[in-house]
Amino acid sequence: MRMKKFFLRMQVASGTVIFIICSLLGIFTIRQLRTTEINNQVSELTELALAMTVEIRPYDQMDDSRLEQILTTQARISRVRVTLIDPLGKVIFDTEKKAGELESHRYRPEIDRALAGEVGWIVRYSDTLRKKMLYVAVPVRKNAQVTGVCRVSRFLDLAVHSYEQTRNRLLIGFALFILLGWGLSYLLLRKLLKPLENLSLVVDQAAEGDTGLPVRTSLMAVLGPLVAGINRLISRNQELAESLKEDKEIFQTLIDSTEEGWLLVDPAGKIIMANQSLRRMFPEIGPGSEFYWQTLRCPELNELFERAHKSEKPIEGQFEKDGRTFSCLASWLPLRQRFLLRFSDITETKELAERKKEFVANLAHELKTPLTAIKGFLETLENENLSQEGKNYLKIIQRNTERLVRLVEDLSRLSELEEKGPQLKKEAVNLADMVRTVVKAYFQPATEKGLYLKVEAEPIPEIYADAFQMEQLILNLVDNAIRYTEKGGVTVRLENKDNGVLLSVSDTGIGIPEEHLPRIFERFYVVDKSRSRKTGGTGLGLSIVKHIVLAHQGKIEVRSAPGFGTTFSVWLPPGSADSQ
Repeated sequence: MRMKKFFLRMQVASGTVIFIICSLLGIFTIRQLRTTEINNQVSELTELALAMTVEIRPYDQMDDSRLEQILTTQARISRVRVTLIDPLGKVIFDTEKKAGELESHRYRPEIDRALAGEVGWIVRYSDTLRKKMLYVAVPVRKNAQVTGVCRVSRFLDLAVHSYEQTRNRLLIGFALFILLGWGLSYLLLRKLLKPLENLSLVVDQAAEGDTGLPVRTSLMAVLGPLVAGINRLISRNQELAESLKEDKEIFQTLIDSTEEGWLLVDPAGKIIMANQSLRRMFPEIGPGSEFYWQTLRCPELNELFERAHKSEKPIEGQFEKDGRTFSCLASWLPLRQRFLLRFSDITETKELAERKKEFVANLAHELKTPLTAIKGFLETLENENLSQEGKNYLKIIQRNTERLVRLVEDLSRLSELEEKGPQLKKEAVNLADMVRTVVKAYFQPATEKGLYLKVEAEPIPEIYADAFQMEQLILNLVDNAIRYTEKGGVTVRLENKDNGVLLSVSDTGIGIPEEHLPRIFERFYVVDKSRSRKTGGTGLGLSIVKHIVLAHQGKIEVRSAPGFGTTFSVWLPPGSADSQ
């Protein structure tokens, strides 16, 4: 009984699918046939109407009796209705009615298009003949002027007669196809489901205690591969379950042994998993804690959740709790619909960084006085009568002293930027004039190295920025480009982009390998240490540039490859006088 119901449902479903497919195909085919037939009739009537305009053209008046006789004869031969309309829409002649009995045709769509110089056609009910008609109207021209309209019409049932015959044959064909498909699906389902029906009968009789019933060979031939496949599937699932259990155990061991805190929560904030390190960081998260926000009351953390949910990449943030500073990396797992958070206690790291900043600032300050004295004594020694060897030694001392002075100045400037943070003395800055001033100052060093140094600037508006820091930014980029370029030269460009100003400094120098690009803005990071010592680089210029750009809410990018030079692009917003 169960198999019969299943068979019936399958038969109904397959029959319904066949019926729907055939119906949709039939509707589409019939509509296409009708459209094609209408288009063919429109083309035929258009050619007939254009031929009549050739007959009309020699006559000065379209109401000429000889012309009316010719049009009447052609209309009867072609089984059409012919109507002549003047440019004002008045009917001059009609093969079916007296012209005086017909109303104005001026605003009928096909007439309107014909008076505009085009071919117009429409299917519409005729109040005069009380039938649907196919109308085609063409303009009558004399001396390139439209002097009237010739409209040809035909009964719609006459126009689509051949289509209706084809449609009826198609409907009969589709009906036969549906019946045939239904019969074939019945036979196919019977063949496919017969083994299952036999198996169901064997199982039912076996359940009643009859265990001696044979299982037909044909049934085993059909179901044997299926049973074997199911057994393999079950075995494979068991293996995967064991493997998953082992992987979960390893993962849990790793999570529990790491010093970082891990937290897995659902979108409502319910805690799914928390390791031991996290509970040590936040003892208030006990084994019975259900939601993270019941214990970790941190607005910064809630904001981090919102940002992570909207981002495709992990979002990092910091927050303070109970006098300690924590770093949190939040990731949204779309497939699992979970948030995964990694917590790190960075209190000591942050304090160490602050002490390093203080040490560097104090060191730079303390070195300024002895360096000034050394420079003064070196200038005095230049006036002494020294041997050639002594002069060479003096130049070496001066060169290294200058390098040390630049290093101290860069350290002081970087410490000042880090200490002041985003506090800027903003004013209106003409960046183009500032760039030209810096380029002029570096023109001599570039010429001495045999390099060109040029400016390409389109008209740009003034920006509100810290003038001193902007000058330092341009100085560092131009100085860096000249320092690491031996052939070719340096180009400084200014252009408008994205409602801001784009400053780019391009050189034809040695370039930077791709693996070094992510770190070039770090303090004291030098790609080629031997070359840096030779050119006097301090490794702080690009770090200063990045601090200035970020303080002005700008963006900096670098494109480079060994042997193809380097381009630093700095985008700066226009800003405002009161923005910080």
